[in-house]
Parts: sequence; C-alpha cells; structure tokens
Amino acid sequence: MNDNKLVYVDENGKEVELTIYLSYHSDTFNKDYIFFYEDENNDLLVAGWVDKDGNIHDIETDEEYNELDEVLEDYQDSLENK
Repeated sequence: MNDNKLVYVDENGKEVELTIYLSYHSDTFNKDYIFFYEDENNDLLVAGWVDKDGNIHDIETDEEYNELDEVLEDYQDSLENK
C-alpha cells in the first residue's frame, strides 16, 4: 500500500480507501493531525487527530479547527506560489 493511503472499515463493514492530503503536528495541542479525503469523493477534505495507536479521532474544539484552518490555508498558498 502507498504511504499516503489509509484503509478503514465503515459501519457497514465496507473497506474505504482514504488518501492523506497533509499531516501536521501541533505543539499547541500536542497532537498529530491529518487532512484526508475518500478516494471516491475527493471534493471533501476531512481532518482528524491520530492517537499513538493510529486511530483517527474527530476534531474536538474550535481552537483546533482554527489552527488547522490556518495550517491548511498556508499549505495551499505555498502550493499555489510554487
């Protein structure tokens, strides 16, 4: 499997392949985050934090959302300016 791919099993037991768009470590929250999208729906970019066992969790606070929004904007701006 490619390094930027994840597979999870949904509530119906179906395997769903995800592509990691961006990973980021926040010193503020001491968490690792990933932005990812489902290969079948690449218009929807989702973010979550990853625990030490590799499980993905929902973003919990507005402060986290705000920081991640800034990170994503900066990353996308850097791509546009290349």
